Amino acid sequence: MNRRNLTALSAVGLLLSGAAAANAGTLTTVDDTVANDLANALTSGGAGGITITNATLSTNTGAGTASSGTFSTSGTNNFGLTGSGAVISSGDAAQDGTTGPFIQSVSTNFGGNATAAQTSLLSQVSPAASSFHDVTELKITFTAGANTNHVFFNTVFTSAEYPVFVGEFIDGFGLFLNGTNIAFAGGNPVNIDSPLMVNTDFPNDGGNDGTAFQTTPEQGVLVEDGTAVITYGGAVTPGSTGNTLDFIVADANDGNLDTTAFIQGLGNTTPPINPTVPEPGTLSLFGVGLAGLVGLARRQRKSAK
Repeated sequence: MNRRNLTALSAVGLLLSGAAAANAGTLTTVDDTVANDLANALTSGGAGGITITNATLSTNTGAGTASSGTFSTSGTNNFGLTGSGAVISSGDAAQDGTTGPFIQSVSTNFGGNATAAQTSLLSQVSPAASSFHDVTELKITFTAGANTNHVFFNTVFTSAEYPVFVGEFIDGFGLFLNGTNIAFAGGNPVNIDSPLMVNTDFPNDGGNDGTAFQTTPEQGVLVEDGTAVITYGGAVTPGSTGNTLDFIVADANDGNLDTTAFIQGLGNTTPPINPTVPEPGTLSLFGVGLAGLVGLARRQRKSAK
């Protein structure tokens, strides 16, 4: 990125951070490549009823960055996330998941390609994609308690691909319980082509207006029933062992423009959700007034970081 674009982005960031001051809560992500750390964060705040027996993590690293991490919250953020949890991304998890200045077209390309097994999973999430890159995958094995017949967890899905590359670079996210994908929103798999995606940088680039949900640099957010925090769940056999949960996210068709998932509250009852949507207020007003300035900051859309 050249100096002119960096200067423009700094100006945009200062204005947007001031506009969002009314929502003082923060979301903070730190990079972490230890599978057990993510597994522990995933169950933090959950209702129990399961025992994790193993955790493996396939992540990407480079230049002091990683595509996996953990998050914490303070106050009320625009996603409605509370507490803490795990983060998996196709880019730099710490950058993509942390509240801060908006970064147009946020992108980290690690140069990794999906394995055959990962491609098999991701093809169920984004069937129109021809290839997958910069895959991050957290897989846990667990034992269900004697009274546990379902598992639940909360997820927020975000992407810098939306809305410009809908139908072209269909980054997606899968949640596979014992080999079956259980992540569907409005009957559709979780990817950037979902009609439930909104654009937190609206009206820039079009898409559905989601300015009330602007929290992290990635402008596309999946919103169902007025909240970005969506609960997924699936049935398990009480007392069963060797159950698996596979959380996977990736870039589709190239390694550019990041996509991220926040996961928390794994347990045997539905974790709480705060469905309150903050008023767009000053941020939506700035979204129109800054259109020209954002245009200056926009770099070549599909270039790597």
